[in-house]
Amino acid sequence: MFVTLHQDRHIQVLDKPVGIDVVPARSGGPSIEATTGLLVCHRLDRETSGCLVMARTLEGQRTVSQAFAEGRVHKEYLAVVVGHLPSTGEIDLPIGEWKRGRVQIGTGRPARTRFEVRWRANGRAGIVATPLTGRTHQIRAHLASRNAPLLGDPTYGGPEADRLYLHAWRVRLPESVLGPEIWVESPIPPGFEP
Repeated sequence: MFVTLHQDRHIQVLDKPVGIDVVPARSGGPSIEATTGLLVCHRLDRETSGCLVMARTLEGQRTVSQAFAEGRVHKEYLAVVVGHLPSTGEIDLPIGEWKRGRVQIGTGRPARTRFEVRWRANGRAGIVATPLTGRTHQIRAHLASRNAPLLGDPTYGGPEADRLYLHAWRVRLPESVLGPEIWVESPIPPGFEP
């Protein structure tokens, strides 16, 4: 059911499709955790696709989860935004509590996201976003704060679309007791190129 992008003794990186939860939702329904029996190391939103790092062993889960918590995992996301951004930049804006289906922007815990525009066309821009911290909805909230919400993200002011245009494109797991550094890349879905 899920495409495996990388697998070793301790971890398995899946190519997460849109529309499935990583962990079981309160309302029920399928989840990657329940379907695969793998252990959760981090999460992606239900509507975000791409590289999802899961563990096959408890040691793998502990090691990878700690690397995520310490900010040692490098992540790159592809996004399509509506609006104008400079060619490159960094957004340093706190992310706060979850209220009414979204996070509060401008108060709360520190959060930083770097971005680089890859292309521009028809009032849209394709970007690579690199979160330097790992807050819920960080990329979505940060880009919306710059008047460049994601296509398909009405929660943060973006126009409706066939999907949320956010894709976990690349992930680098640091060298650890599990083995050498690992780079994994998910294929770019349709609509993320001009």
